[in-house]
Amino acid sequence: MSSGREEKLVEWLFKNVGIEKETRAITVGKYFAIDGYSPRPIRVVTHIHSDHTVGLADSLRVSSYIVGTPLTLDLLEELAIHGSGLHSLFKAKRRPLGYGEKLEYQGSSITLVENAHTFGASSVLIELEGHRVGYTGDVKLGNNTRVMRDLDVLVIESTYGSPRYRRPFKHSVEEILVDTVRYGLRKYGRVHVYGYHGKLQEAMHLLRRNGVEEPFLMPERVYRATRVLEKHGVKIGEYYRERDGDGFERYVVFRHFNQAKYRRIDGSTLNIVMTGWEFENPARQVDEHTWVIALSDHGDFDDLVAYVEMSSPRVVVVDASRNGEPYELARELFRRGYVTFVMPSTGENWVAGTR
Repeated sequence: MSSGREEKLVEWLFKNVGIEKETRAITVGKYFAIDGYSPRPIRVVTHIHSDHTVGLADSLRVSSYIVGTPLTLDLLEELAIHGSGLHSLFKAKRRPLGYGEKLEYQGSSITLVENAHTFGASSVLIELEGHRVGYTGDVKLGNNTRVMRDLDVLVIESTYGSPRYRRPFKHSVEEILVDTVRYGLRKYGRVHVYGYHGKLQEAMHLLRRNGVEEPFLMPERVYRATRVLEKHGVKIGEYYRERDGDGFERYVVFRHFNQAKYRRIDGSTLNIVMTGWEFENPARQVDEHTWVIALSDHGDFDDLVAYVEMSSPRVVVVDASRNGEPYELARELFRRGYVTFVMPSTGENWVAGTR
């Protein structure tokens, strides 16, 4: 691209694309706020994790539409709206979009793009004033991730944005999880699995695909989320509320990650804690009855760089509003010749030459 075109695009970028530090909203033009609150008519939620639903109640009061995939919106209704008093408002303003379906608004448009991060997750493509802006949300490369191309601007996450965060073993983790659960069922008769919403159901689905037939037990909120997934065609089967599991001899319990610190280590169960923050080994024993397994729903450093390389946008914006290493990722993209900015800026911007 010529330097004149580049300068015009960068000028347009800083007028039309931003990331708000307090609310973490990615804003595009006058109309779109993504994964955080900003007073715009369309609020987009890429997936159900709490750092991407920030300010949802405020958006419900101000925005005209709450946009997400049908599965994401149904999960939001169960996990974020249930019992909040905002149910009627959410029902009135929810605007489901299927993957590839375009919503036109005031001469601009938004399209949700398939993303393997978690069930129902999406990336976002916005077309505005002749420009194409893509936002990955949290992203994981895989068969169910479609890389956005022909972009003027790509906004990308940076959770594992450091070269320190590489998982050379990532393709073997699923098999290790299945084998560890089977071992726990043989030895203890019961296994407790801890993880975040979405990752829990991913583990359930994986275990069922690999022939684990024992009943799955779970607390109420995890049960409701699992019920939504089944409604959308994700087959789990043989799952029950934890309070209904007294009659089972062998079973797997699925609980939220935050409950792992209260786990039982008395020899009555095998505990499995799923986290992406493991890079040396796919599995690590932390006590006699607990294993940490590196099942992540995020791409590692190499995946983030690969996404940018496959997308080949004219300009890259690295999201610094959430946990991650935005400046290390920006340095690598800088080194590879991408025009790169970090937003919101903390006083250090990275700008590369033309491609």
